Amino acid sequence: MADVRELMGRLGPTTVKFDTGRGGVPALTNQDIAAALGMVPAGLGRELLEALWWPESGARRSQRVRQAVIALVAPEYIRQQQALSLARTEFGIAKACMGWAGGAVTDAQRVERSRAEAKLEAVRALCWPNNTMEQLGALTAAVISEMAGAENCDACDGRRVQAAHDGSGVVQCECCDGTGLEALSGRKRAIAIGADKSAYQRFWQPVYEWMLERMRGAEREAAEAFNRALSRAA
Repeated sequence: MADVRELMGRLGPTTVKFDTGRGGVPALTNQDIAAALGMVPAGLGRELLEALWWPESGARRSQRVRQAVIALVAPEYIRQQQALSLARTEFGIAKACMGWAGGAVTDAQRVERSRAEAKLEAVRALCWPNNTMEQLGALTAAVISEMAGAENCDACDGRRVQAAHDGSGVVQCECCDGTGLEALSGRKRAIAIGADKSAYQRFWQPVYEWMLERMRGAEREAAEAFNRALSRAA
């Protein structure tokens, strides 16, 4: 898959002519590569594919990358905030019902208040920081940088699977969670987004890992579409 992606480098400025054919064997021309790229569905995956493997194009299309990332992150952020608002409202109602109009506080009301409070704390713990959207530019740059410089996982050598401990076959690699790639340390990620390690682990790690997983998935799907289009052109 990486070799297919690397073909996009031929679309950048070069002094070497790559599309001359090779001993009578049909070869992909730059026009074939550009046409195949044009067949990749528009969206986040294609924008990341170009940003990572055709930097000249990615630099020109930075606004499209920004829009695609916002379209990815904003709905999840809004969903979390709506869930938090609902949990707060439910907790407020539970508190208001206790001793309503001067009446006695019942055991059922206490139970409901405790339940609503526990739900509120659970929802709050899963929410991203309030300033997530303000920090989205730094997060995006760090994620793309990690994607661009990712090394193969040492444990599985990029194969995404490893031998099962019981000898029954292969299973998803535990070290890389099946990505085939070595993850950056929390310290390096913290530096990349301009935070200290403790702040990254406490606040930003869930956002970062959520974005990294989905952006990698989108880029992988785009690369697969690019590969299929190249196969038809070959």
